[in-house]
Amino acid sequence: MNPYHPMNILSTNTKTGVSINLPIAGHCTPTRNCARCCYARAGRTALPSNKRKQNWVSNYLAGKNLDQLIGECKAEPSVRISATGDLRSEHVEGIFSLARSCPQTEFWGMSRKIDILNSINGHYKNLRLLLSVDSSSPASVWEYQSGMCWGPRLATDIVPADPRIKVIFPYHCSGKVVKNIPTDERDCKAVRHTIAGCRVCGLCWNW
Repeated sequence: MNPYHPMNILSTNTKTGVSINLPIAGHCTPTRNCARCCYARAGRTALPSNKRKQNWVSNYLAGKNLDQLIGECKAEPSVRISATGDLRSEHVEGIFSLARSCPQTEFWGMSRKIDILNSINGHYKNLRLLLSVDSSSPASVWEYQSGMCWGPRLATDIVPADPRIKVIFPYHCSGKVVKNIPTDERDCKAVRHTIAGCRVCGLCWNW
């Protein structure tokens, strides 16, 4: 039997464009709200075939030969990192290799791991990650002094007017924002469906 190898390493999504999808298990450090609202636990991303690919991608990204992924990323204007799951320390050098090898591609995303953000941000102008926070995050996250995003935003959340919070992700399910979520000028326009997708906006990597 031939060893598993996906035809395309990048995953596609009508909102984000293309992304590097990683597993939840063994990768995420979710808050209570994040675990409750996790979109990667249901739908297509939770199918066994996609979980198999996510695990494969995690191992691949930690390896030395990223030629196929570099080739795929060079053809894209932007690539979201960890659209599912989260990065681990063994992925950092691989992410640097992508940013270095694909200078015309914007690499962007979110993480709940401050140590990962401190390791990655500030090294390449085409690589930026936001710290993901929400109303159930520990108080220690506010010691972080760089860019943040708030999500999921629940109906009872009061999002502070903090300049570090660049974008808010209203809680949404199956592509639709849940009822009674307040609006905010910082709301993700792609989630609110006022634009076609992330590549039209670019806010998450232009901050």
